[in-house]
Amino acid sequence: MSTDEVRPRRLGLRGRVMLTFAVGAALVSLLLAVSVFTISRGYLTDQRERSAQRLAAGDADFVTRRLTAPGGTPKAAVAALDPPAGTKILLQWSGEWVSADDTAPPDLPPDVLRAEVTGGSTGIVPFTVRDSPYLVTGIPLPDGGAFYEYAPVVELRSTIRILGVILAACAAAATISAALLGLWASRRVLRPLDTLARTAASIAGGNLGSRLPQEGDRDLSTIVSSFNTMVDFLQQRIDREQRFVGDVTHELRTPLTTLVTSVEVMRKHGAELPDRPRRALELVHTELDHLRRMLDDLLALARTEAGLHHDEVEPLSLVELLGHVLASKGYASAVLDATGDGVVPGRKLALVRAFTNLVDNAERHAGGVVRVVVRTTEERVLVHVDDDGPGVPEGERDRVFERFATGRGGRGSTAGTGLGLALVAETVAVHGGTVVCTDAPDGAARFTVALPRAPHD
Repeated sequence: MSTDEVRPRRLGLRGRVMLTFAVGAALVSLLLAVSVFTISRGYLTDQRERSAQRLAAGDADFVTRRLTAPGGTPKAAVAALDPPAGTKILLQWSGEWVSADDTAPPDLPPDVLRAEVTGGSTGIVPFTVRDSPYLVTGIPLPDGGAFYEYAPVVELRSTIRILGVILAACAAAATISAALLGLWASRRVLRPLDTLARTAASIAGGNLGSRLPQEGDRDLSTIVSSFNTMVDFLQQRIDREQRFVGDVTHELRTPLTTLVTSVEVMRKHGAELPDRPRRALELVHTELDHLRRMLDDLLALARTEAGLHHDEVEPLSLVELLGHVLASKGYASAVLDATGDGVVPGRKLALVRAFTNLVDNAERHAGGVVRVVVRTTEERVLVHVDDDGPGVPEGERDRVFERFATGRGGRGSTAGTGLGLALVAETVAVHGGTVVCTDAPDGAARFTVALPRAPHD
């Protein structure tokens, strides 16, 4: 297993920016929510305890006055109270527990509160009676008595619960908003990088005229200027190299033509030469022919790379073009299997040369072309050129399109220039297409050219 397969995939830059915004907002929101909830709960609880203590103190004074009045009884004193709804009163007097009504008294106060009241201090503790929350206030009375008031806190608990839900919802909303803000910010921050990537891809595709636009951002102006300067230098260097190759190739054609003509004249009188000079003359003729074809391919390749063409782009029927190429090579019409119109936008001379090179390659390295298939899809036109050779090893299928790449073994003829398939690849790329080498159905080599289909109704 490769390192790339076991290495976990990391978030992209945009994802990391969004995550940073979201995590930051979540932490801040959590801190604020917990702080507000804690402070609010403490404040509300404290206010409720103070209110309960004040109310209990007033009721305890009232009961004390009733008990000290002539004829006052604990039952009458407690019954005279008018507490708020839900509030329960419990009086401890002379060892007995007295409630405000005739029903059974509520649960007795917790021991800790009773001990505090017995010690002469007023106290208040939370207490649950039959699953209902209360604040129990205990106040000592004269003669060893004690007054206990149960104040319900259901509304307080509900208010605190609603407050917690609201704060949690606000924290979640803040986190989501921060993530959306991070998405917007990341897109805005990464927009120059997207422009840079598209420009670099355009340049890599051969459009050396692409440049980064000047957007007036002083933080990016240095990068934009440096990038455009680099591309200018690259374009100038490529242009110089292309002109050099084209000039050298062109200048070599004149002396080469003279040599070829001279050798042809000598060959006409070859019968008059001895055997060894005649063989040497034939060897010179073969190498000169090889050199001439190489120079022709170099010149065509240089012109293609430089965008110098003799004709304009026009709608071309690949079916007709391939039929012409195959007929010029002596193939029967049955070799061509075509469906669809096969019309592409292109330059006729360049495409004729490219497909001629494919046919020549099949004849040079195999037994020739056995089948040419043209298939038209909605967006592309596919051309499959099959030969009857042993095929191309998988590891060599990309290398055959390199310049001066010549095969060995079954495809080992060195009569080729090594530029034919390179010129095919360059021509197809200029036309916005691709060319690949694969296996034909019978195991031979198949070269597939894919070109954009011409606009159609």
